[in-house]
Amino acid sequence: MFKKIVYISIWGFATILLIVTMVFSIRQSRQLVCSDVKVVITDSVEIGFIRDADIRMWVRRNHQEIFGKALPSIDLRKIEDGLRKLQSVEDVDVYTNVDDDGVKSFGTVVVKIKQREPVFRVEGSGHTFYMDKFGKVIDWTPRFTPRVILIGGVVSAEFARKKLLPLVTYLNGDSFLSAQIDQIYVNAIGELSMIPRVGDQVIIFGDPDDYQIKFRNLKALYTEGFKNGGWGRYKTINVEFRNQIVCTKK
Repeated sequence: MFKKIVYISIWGFATILLIVTMVFSIRQSRQLVCSDVKVVITDSVEIGFIRDADIRMWVRRNHQEIFGKALPSIDLRKIEDGLRKLQSVEDVDVYTNVDDDGVKSFGTVVVKIKQREPVFRVEGSGHTFYMDKFGKVIDWTPRFTPRVILIGGVVSAEFARKKLLPLVTYLNGDSFLSAQIDQIYVNAIGELSMIPRVGDQVIIFGDPDDYQIKFRNLKALYTEGFKNGGWGRYKTINVEFRNQIVCTKK
């Protein structure tokens, strides 16, 4: 009986201590002010549209008032809404945190960011840009050159979003096909031609419609018709017609 009383007393004391510690921590956090901004980029390091320094600079330029301000009184939603308007930001979460350097505690605003991931790059019509899987345009930057398929010619953002995005997404989803196609060119009437990674022939694709059938035919040609090589003998491979493939010799 005595041991049971001691056991209950210890657990009761531990619970009270935990509650007191939590209350003290909450009160302390309410008294702390923001002294720094910490940036966490959650996606692959291979995507380099955003740097920590960029976000820090953006916060200081647009929300200088948060520094020295009590953590609970900072309008975190306002910061989030502003960051979401940046082209290269797909998602963002802003929250406060209490850090400790071993000597004292200090308040921090944490910005957790997910960057947009480009699906392809467009170079043409006087405008170079990337497009992500949601059809969002990301302006070109010399800082980062992702390894994505290149599209040239006459390409508007609307055409890229409606016609090219589903086609390139399908292409990227097939490991064999994506390994074959290096570039896509769009002419003035919206017809496509493609440059393979191996060989110097041109693939005449036609309009982007029925791209699944056309890619299926092209894949069959490479895997069955050219399984022993021989594509180097042709200057064009035409898959624009649904039921036939026309190859023109050099």
